[in-house]
Amino acid sequence: MAAQLLGLLLVGLVAAHVVGLLLVVTNGENIHSISREQMTEHAAVAWRLGALPEAQARQALAAARNDNARYTLDAASDVWPDYEQGLDQDLIRTQLASSLQLPADAIRVSLVRLDARRGDLRISLRTPDGRWVNTLQHPVMSQAWRRPLRFSVPVSTLPVLLIVFLFVRRILRPIKALAHAAERVSRGEQVDPLPVTGPSEAREVTQAFNLMQQRITRFVDDRTRMLGAISHDLRTPITSLRLRAELVQDEGLKAAMIRTLDEMRVMVEETLRFAHDDARNEDTREIDLHALLRDVADEQRAQGRDVQVRSTSAVALPYRCRPVNLKRALSNLVDNAVHYGRRARMALGAGSTGMLEIHVEDDGPGIPAERLEEVFQPFVRLDPSRSRQRHDASNVGLGLSIARSCVQAHGGRLELENRSDGQAGLRAVISLPA
Repeated sequence: MAAQLLGLLLVGLVAAHVVGLLLVVTNGENIHSISREQMTEHAAVAWRLGALPEAQARQALAAARNDNARYTLDAASDVWPDYEQGLDQDLIRTQLASSLQLPADAIRVSLVRLDARRGDLRISLRTPDGRWVNTLQHPVMSQAWRRPLRFSVPVSTLPVLLIVFLFVRRILRPIKALAHAAERVSRGEQVDPLPVTGPSEAREVTQAFNLMQQRITRFVDDRTRMLGAISHDLRTPITSLRLRAELVQDEGLKAAMIRTLDEMRVMVEETLRFAHDDARNEDTREIDLHALLRDVADEQRAQGRDVQVRSTSAVALPYRCRPVNLKRALSNLVDNAVHYGRRARMALGAGSTGMLEIHVEDDGPGIPAERLEEVFQPFVRLDPSRSRQRHDASNVGLGLSIARSCVQAHGGRLELENRSDGQAGLRAVISLPA
């Protein structure tokens, strides 16, 4: 924004100079106005000297000669009658005709520009006795429009641009701080209230941002506390029902009731754990993302699972995140891959949109394309379509929901897709802001 404002100001200043030069410099004049007045006056004086007796006139004109001017008394004019017309010639003829009371055919003027600063100005004036006073002078020519523009634009614009740059930078400082804070909030970080500084508009935006962040934080805290309280209160009736189920005489009905109550207990415990982790304010810090993937794989292999990391780099990849939160998302995806696809393969690389991508692949049967989003809903399980193993009560359908919540808290996204590399299986893709 600062560059755009400075560019717009620069264009405006240059346009103003160009318009001024078009009105002042490029009006058809070639001789500097002061020099033209002097040349005209010198020619008028020479005409008056030429009106003296011939011998006296020649002597006076010779004495007036110098390096910048030559005056002679001749029988004919040095300027042809069909000389080129121009604004300078017209101004000189008009002024001489007015001051010397001469007819138009008694005044001839020609102008030849030698270079950017000098020219040849010839003025021929007819005396009353029919002779001609011929003058050759070298007036100071007005500069071409490019020369004053090269001088006036830097002199007038550079100080203005410097002042405007410092002023705009001061104005945009709170806006940049606001953008940085918004980016951190999008990653799920806790940001201290921003100082309310700058122009009135920037102060209003900053105040609105601080108020918005307070309301969002209060809403999330209230929701998390309510979820935790409900889940905690469900423990008592579940425990009571478990005790009552033990008194049932029918063994088949008793086993079914206990299995259902165990599933409910696991669901409540997972919900409590999710609420606890969501409410915990983990500090954001910089870690090595390659090392995080290796840690997850090592922990999984320690439990006897087939988990590998592909294309691990020895070069550290620094990344600011909440490590425990992000590690939980990866662990849930790996658990899901091992449970349904027997093994998991992780890979880290750059995505096509400039984001970092973490892939977690398995060799399972995959998921129907129309149900890829459905599995992210809490307590949704697609066991008949994916699992070849007997379902256990510990899997309640919260793993993918928690994983997506953790990734979105970092400003990223989590998507599932069936593998298209000629092998069966599912691929979970985590996209994180670079």
